[in-house]
Amino acid sequence: MLLRIGDIEKKYRISHNTIKAWESSNLIKSYRTVGKHRRYLEEDILKLLDLNQTNSISKVAIYGRTSTQKQKENLDRQMERLREYCKEKGYKDVIEFSEIASGLNDNRRQLHQLFKLVIKGEINTIVIEYKDRLARFGLSLIISLLEGYNCKVEIIEEKATESENEELVNDLLSVVTSFSARIYGKRGGRKKLKEELNV
Repeated sequence: MLLRIGDIEKKYRISHNTIKAWESSNLIKSYRTVGKHRRYLEEDILKLLDLNQTNSISKVAIYGRTSTQKQKENLDRQMERLREYCKEKGYKDVIEFSEIASGLNDNRRQLHQLFKLVIKGEINTIVIEYKDRLARFGLSLIISLLEGYNCKVEIIEEKATESENEELVNDLLSVVTSFSARIYGKRGGRKKLKEELNV
């Protein structure tokens, strides 16, 4: 039986983003009507739901991050708290990811590796200590995209500690420093060019 996206959302409580993500990952196929509207086989949806329910327990990852090498001990403690949390929740075969990098850095190797596993359907739960461990800005967008791949984010602590707030200040200072360098670099370049033209 072919279903519309709205029918699937209502009947199985699957979000529009999840359906599109499944299709993008070639987990399901869409069929077009004469009016070019998408339809999906109910059988394919049921197979995916059954697969996700069967494998849901062992698809957990923890992600820890600190901004600087000086905070290495903090990272170790962070990972230990994440392990303890997963143990209390009964999560098994947990995959661990950790790195030292700014929350403003979008080129974090471990985070990219984690996202690749989510896209492949190998991770359906990510556990972090604080919400800014994944990203300083745009977290709601990241969580929304992860949910599209049937992956939820569990945050242990909502309130940041003093060390976490200090890390945020350092990240913001690095942004200001970076932009200042670019601005003054451009000004210096323009000044140099002007001097050369006047020669």
